Amino acid sequence: MFKNNFILKILFLFICFSFFITNSYSQKPDEIYNQYKNKFPDKMAVLLEKNDEIIIDFEADTVSTIHTEYEDLLFLTDRATGLSNQKAYESYFSKIEKIDAVTLVPNGKRYKKMKVEYFKKEKESSSGIFYDDLESTNFIMPNVSPKARTQVSITQNIKDPRFLSSFYLDSYVPIESAKLTLKVNKNIEIAYKLFNTENIKLDFTKTEKGNYIIYEWKAKNLEGFKSEDDAPRRNYFSPHIVYYVTQINYPNRSQKIAKSVADLYDWYSSLSCKVNLEDDAALFKTVEKLTKGMTDEQEKVKNIFYWVQDNIKYIAFEDGMRGFIPSEASFVYSKRYGDCKGMSSIIHKMLNMAGIENTYLTWIGSRNLPYKYSEIPTPIVDNHMIVTYQPTEGEFIFLDATDSYSPFGFPSSMIQGKEALLGMGRQKHKVALVPIIDKEKNYSKESVELSISDKKLIGKGKYSSEGYPKGYMTHYIDGLSKENEQRYMNRYFTKGNNKFFVDDYTINNLNKKDEALKIEYDFRIEDYAKFVGDEIYINMNMEKAFGNDEIDKKRKSPIENDYLFEANNDIFLQIPKGYEVEYLPENSTFKNDLFGYTIQYKKEGDKIKFVHNYYKNYLLLNNESFEDWNKMIKEANKAYREVIILKKK
Repeated sequence: MFKNNFILKILFLFICFSFFITNSYSQKPDEIYNQYKNKFPDKMAVLLEKNDEIIIDFEADTVSTIHTEYEDLLFLTDRATGLSNQKAYESYFSKIEKIDAVTLVPNGKRYKKMKVEYFKKEKESSSGIFYDDLESTNFIMPNVSPKARTQVSITQNIKDPRFLSSFYLDSYVPIESAKLTLKVNKNIEIAYKLFNTENIKLDFTKTEKGNYIIYEWKAKNLEGFKSEDDAPRRNYFSPHIVYYVTQINYPNRSQKIAKSVADLYDWYSSLSCKVNLEDDAALFKTVEKLTKGMTDEQEKVKNIFYWVQDNIKYIAFEDGMRGFIPSEASFVYSKRYGDCKGMSSIIHKMLNMAGIENTYLTWIGSRNLPYKYSEIPTPIVDNHMIVTYQPTEGEFIFLDATDSYSPFGFPSSMIQGKEALLGMGRQKHKVALVPIIDKEKNYSKESVELSISDKKLIGKGKYSSEGYPKGYMTHYIDGLSKENEQRYMNRYFTKGNNKFFVDDYTINNLNKKDEALKIEYDFRIEDYAKFVGDEIYINMNMEKAFGNDEIDKKRKSPIENDYLFEANNDIFLQIPKGYEVEYLPENSTFKNDLFGYTIQYKKEGDKIKFVHNYYKNYLLLNNESFEDWNKMIKEANKAYREVIILKKK
């Protein structure tokens, strides 16, 4: 019975795909090409149709989800021929059942159908992941050229109703027509949520047919999206629909899948509750050593957290259900590596061994995911695991050892502002908000003493930083050879022009997480001072923080920032003997809640003090702030062109 029903569903979807192909033959190639070439003269291709159909039904005593994606792509220029290489992905949770792929090649007034016959399956390696179970089926569409069309239908069997996908109403090229259809058995309850669809016309219908409820969304004339620098992930701004199963009503029972956050937590808890039931003697000895003589609980937590940061290497694994079940702490301890769940497992176990019970395994999404547990209680919300320590009621410290350089009390920058799901015991959970660290805690300070020698500037710099700026810098410096470290110093502290050289430097507190990083350095800048007659011209704006950062007026996506920060820079220029100040530029300031700068000049005794402070107070800069940003850049660039003038007495 199971096999026959499954074959019927595949056959139904194949008939739909065949209809698309048959319908395509009635259109003349030149007519359709000219129509869309005129409509999209600067585009390399257009999706004539983008259709997803999902059938969620019973197969005996289980739920079957069959998902078919169909795309009909018309090629408008030679540049689009690179799109002939295609991939279809599958993993433990989603298996490819069928791929139909054809190229419709213009042949007079009709199309000639050329079917793909060769498919090659390969293991995939995702960026930043040491091992996962992702596989791809690769194929090449034949005879692709302008006027040709490729039609691809991919059918997948989704093993678990918790892992349904999303439907995006845009693509890398314009879409003429998009449709999402959900055909759902009446005894299976679903929910859906729309994201970023405010500016498109989206038609929705819900109908009943026999044992099914059919949900359908349609849209036409959809713009393509453009990849833009410093943009967040596509799901932050692209229109899309997230759909998911909430409850399954079997003949004799009901199973809640995603009615509420409690349902998601119950499932997560069932996967993690059987881990770390036994103690490991060697691990226990390490905990004893780390906490010996300590009476302050928070110091114990900090010591254990820092030990895991320094001794357990983060390696990402995504392998079916292993992507959801934490490794045993004893395994992580013996191997000295783990993924985020393994690192959380060992922190949690070590804290428990130290007698600290108010710590919780915690599920969380990185900032790549814009979703909330309260909106969509499914695994689409999170992709990460940490540990939460609760020193007092309502106070939470988030421990993420995958970031080896974050100080105790700082969450990793990638989870700031995100909801965290705390596992506080069987059938008990809490959703807490991870704080966004204030810009005042993420600072860098630099003080520079300058003097003029011929046309050369000689300088001594003192730099310090804390918070994320320190962590990011430590990440780059730690482990560098002396030669590469020298190069980094030249690059990081560059001032004035490309004739800047760091001659000597010292680094302090690099690996002391609770102390500011301090760097002192000696440098020179060749040919920087301009001598004209009895005057010296010097531009004190040696680091133009906002120099080339104007935002394109056509930009559509927000701009992402890793963290809030402020930078305070003072430069003291020794006035050469026999000279006096002829001209100091006017001060310049721009400030609002999200960004700003201050530039100031002042004569102090025999020195000129130049101050350049600036800050960014956002994680996402949205489109409504772009105009103010560009106004600031315009004012900053005007200030950056100013020079001081020294004149012989």
